[in-house]
Amino acid sequence: YTNRLPMGLAERADVIVDFTNVPVGSYVLGNVGPDEPYGGGVPGTDFPVADPASTGQIMQFNVVPSVAPDPTTPPEFLQLPAITPLPPETVTRPLALLEEMSGFFEDSPAEAVLGTVAFDATGTGTWTKRLWMDPVTEDPAVGATEVWEFYNATGDAHPIHIHETVFEVINRQDIFVNEFDEQVQVVPGSVATGPEPWETGFKDTVTAFPGQVTRVRAQFNTPGQFVWHCHIVEHEDNEMMRPFRIGPAQAGQPG
Repeated sequence: YTNRLPMGLAERADVIVDFTNVPVGSYVLGNVGPDEPYGGGVPGTDFPVADPASTGQIMQFNVVPSVAPDPTTPPEFLQLPAITPLPPETVTRPLALLEEMSGFFEDSPAEAVLGTVAFDATGTGTWTKRLWMDPVTEDPAVGATEVWEFYNATGDAHPIHIHETVFEVINRQDIFVNEFDEQVQVVPGSVATGPEPWETGFKDTVTAFPGQVTRVRAQFNTPGQFVWHCHIVEHEDNEMMRPFRIGPAQAGQPG
């Protein structure tokens, strides 16, 4: 990606920009993502980039002549704090990212939803969609470490956010999606790819790409009822949000 950093909605990044050899002038931090649903790929090759006159512009930098010696530490000499990995997981939860297709418009989704996946002995997983009003299905114990697997059976990438915890991105792997039977399966012989270089710290939002399972490891330390959801506003407001509970049910919580 050279000087590019792919980011989904609600993702955050601490970025160090070295202006040492940049000539005086004005520069624009640009967006080369698409002005359409994102499914991964190379900007300008797999999709048209954002409009450079509007959505393609994020922030302008004005580089001016220096007025004093630079006291900052060169990036190559920075010492970042060590990361303590989470403990091994005790539970793995297969979850589904789904679309309900329109009955009126061909090949057009009517709504985005979440769900659970149940695997049989052959490695074939059948999904069940779960609506916001349905009972809680994700209920880790207080202090438990779990792996959540997001099987993306849709045609778009979804930035998935889990409230009240941080997680490690483990890997991604290709899957087969059988829309007719509502099933998913990890592609036999496929190799899981580890997190991207910018995903090696702790996160609370991860981009789940279409045709893949994205796996994250999280520790759940705060008791209570929270939500996990896609961070695209139209999706989270259209059934792509689910409650989950850490620890036992508390007074006043819904089912």
